[in-house]
Amino acid sequence: MNQFSTTDLQYIQEQFHLELEQAYKGHKTSFAFIKNQIPHTSLVQTGETFQILVVGGSVFKSALVKKDQNNRFILLKRSEKPQPAFRSENSFLSFILSEVDDSVSKIALNFAYPIEPVFRETYLDGKLIYGTKENTFEGMQEKLIGQTIERYLRSKKAKTVLVSVANDTVCLVLSGLTEFSSHQIAGGIVGTGMNFAIMLPDNSVINLEAAGFDKFEQTESGKYIDERSVAPGVAILEKETSGAYLYQHFNYYAKKLGLDTPEISSTMQLDELSQSYNPDIAHLANSVLMRSASLVACVIGGITLFQKSDMVFIMEGSLFWMANRYKDHIKETLAKLVPHYSITFGRVEDSPIFGAAKLLG
Repeated sequence: MNQFSTTDLQYIQEQFHLELEQAYKGHKTSFAFIKNQIPHTSLVQTGETFQILVVGGSVFKSALVKKDQNNRFILLKRSEKPQPAFRSENSFLSFILSEVDDSVSKIALNFAYPIEPVFRETYLDGKLIYGTKENTFEGMQEKLIGQTIERYLRSKKAKTVLVSVANDTVCLVLSGLTEFSSHQIAGGIVGTGMNFAIMLPDNSVINLEAAGFDKFEQTESGKYIDERSVAPGVAILEKETSGAYLYQHFNYYAKKLGLDTPEISSTMQLDELSQSYNPDIAHLANSVLMRSASLVACVIGGITLFQKSDMVFIMEGSLFWMANRYKDHIKETLAKLVPHYSITFGRVEDSPIFGAAKLLG
């Protein structure tokens, strides 16, 4: 697998930057520029307990959160489990029904799929644009997610529940407001999926759906994977960078090169192989990981050029934080691409939960 030269990366970064400038002006680009206006008034009362649902990664998360008298969020209870694939509206709604706590009347849904934000009455909802990461949500496209859940719960439980919804990167940026200034933060998720969000001076959060960026040359393996995916031609960058697909790149080239290694079924296994004693296997695994990291660096650099500021990126995703030399390679690449800006990476504990809590509080 060929790696990018510095000139290649500078070109890709500039293409992302130019598309971001065009999207800001309202022009159509390969990725989105989705403005989320966050409510100024709290929807939960002091002492009220509400529920957070985090949907979209390999792990589903649920939490009960209470707002105290100092307007802080107290985590009361949390749980995690592997997330199933959502191939239909019914499979998604049935799963949500099984996870809703009977004690709550308000839910904040952190939703890691492309949505069009809709301000409904006094709170944020979202219309599903399309599924990603092999989740198709058949029958749910163009429907308001929160409203659909509310109606389903009413029909199944005779219970009225308010459901506010935002994309996961929007929630990630909101979690960063507890520690950093709004003008210098962005959010990035590089794990099972890949996406970024930024803040504008009016304190709106912009979901970029950066997975759709396509102004770069796909790999041979990427074209093969895309053609056989449930959504060909969609989320091209994600299919070249995210954990949902990277191990498939390794399998493709391992077979092509005739390497004596069994197929792998996860990017965690890919990370393990990057440290293999077999130099050919380790080289291929590292090539797959580092190419992904290089493309992610181009996105981060492009955002930084757009914001014209030193930046703090609040990051989530095990690929970014845990894969062998992945984060280090991004830092090294950015030092070459945008040496005149300081870019640091931060984590907010339980950011998917507390970021989503800000939708209601």
